[in-house]
Amino acid sequence: MYQHNGVFFEFPESWEVVDDDGDDIIRAITIECPNEGYYSMDIYNSEQAPSIENYIERSLKYFTKELPFGFKIIDEPTRSIEKLISQNSEIEGVKLEFTVRTLFRQKVKYINRYFRVCSNTKTSLISGQYLAEHSNESKAGFDKIVSSYSLA
Repeated sequence: MYQHNGVFFEFPESWEVVDDDGDDIIRAITIECPNEGYYSMDIYNSEQAPSIENYIERSLKYFTKELPFGFKIIDEPTRSIEKLISQNSEIEGVKLEFTVRTLFRQKVKYINRYFRVCSNTKTSLISGQYLAEHSNESKAGFDKIVSSYSLA
């Protein structure tokens, strides 16, 4: 369980909060898990929060820029809508699936999921990125974070 400066959420025991940093515009909390999954909560004052579409676009640009030399996204991401219950309310999110080709021509499938959670004067954009081969464990852990997430 994580509880710090008004943010609360639960996550699997083997996962680790590696960063909780912020400035006047954004507070970013980052979680890593043993199977190379990467999860983040970006917390904004509501009037400064990007739309989920802009957030996804920036996230994909950053992901592409950070790929190692010779790696490339080789297909247009498939997109689907997801729903979860968070704090007794249904929230809607977006799931992207895409394939990356490595320098040695291996194909690796990724899943990126995004949710937007609003509370009082703050808006959180919660994202998860993981390999499709670890989908069951990663989805369960990410769902636990989003379902238990609250912001005071």
